[in-house]
Amino acid sequence: MPNSDVVEALVTAINYDRFEDIQALHAPGVVFHSFRSPMLRDSVAVRDFHHELLERYADCTYTEVEAVEDGGAVAVRATIEAKGYDWRAFQQRVLDISRVEDDLIVDRRLYGMMRDIELDKPALAATDAANAFRGGSPRSTRRLVRGLYEKLIASERDEAAESLDEKVTLIDSVYGIVSGVDAVLDLLEATPRPAFGYPRLTAVVAGEKDAAVEIAIDPARPRIADWVRVVEGKVLVIERHWMLREIGINPFVEYARDRHRRQVILPK
Repeated sequence: MPNSDVVEALVTAINYDRFEDIQALHAPGVVFHSFRSPMLRDSVAVRDFHHELLERYADCTYTEVEAVEDGGAVAVRATIEAKGYDWRAFQQRVLDISRVEDDLIVDRRLYGMMRDIELDKPALAATDAANAFRGGSPRSTRRLVRGLYEKLIASERDEAAESLDEKVTLIDSVYGIVSGVDAVLDLLEATPRPAFGYPRLTAVVAGEKDAAVEIAIDPARPRIADWVRVVEGKVLVIERHWMLREIGINPFVEYARDRHRRQVILPK
């Protein structure tokens, strides 16, 4: 089956809590990085990860799903809707990137934002405009996005600015949400980096108008994944997702023992 169908089946299995299907869609020796767990190295551990996740993300559902496929890689940007330890609903944006071989997921990385982020008017307007754009070609999107990130990594600010729309928005739930070319470039330059090593562009998964971009200091330790939205040959929206554990943020804002468990109240 097409690689996108494999990932679509995974999303369906997650939404309907089909844990055996989740295991079956991953290769036995799959490597899985998640913002909520250490690296996992087999399909049974991935199944158990999703089973345990439901203890903290009750009624977990992938919504607002967008996907791009490029070669053997499939990137899915989605919003998780779930209920927390106190049964209050919350939303969390995630970027799930998989590499598929022979109808099985052999490598998967799940990046996330902080929960319940609120966008200001410029960010909402930019996102709406990007969603309304019909799109161009994967080749042009890949060339534009790869060129932008190569210039950003090389600190070529003026050259990078040429690839940005004047109303560009950066949505980073950890370090801030800003709009405008200078504000976006300033925030990217001000984002903290490790004391050793330098950022590397590890992957670009491009579609007609969107692309997923992965950046790491050590390629074996995923760090950043951006969902980039392109309009008329310019980058209009950058949605930054983090491997939260990698940057020292504790993603466990809830604990199973604190959940107010639902129970039937019997008459005395």
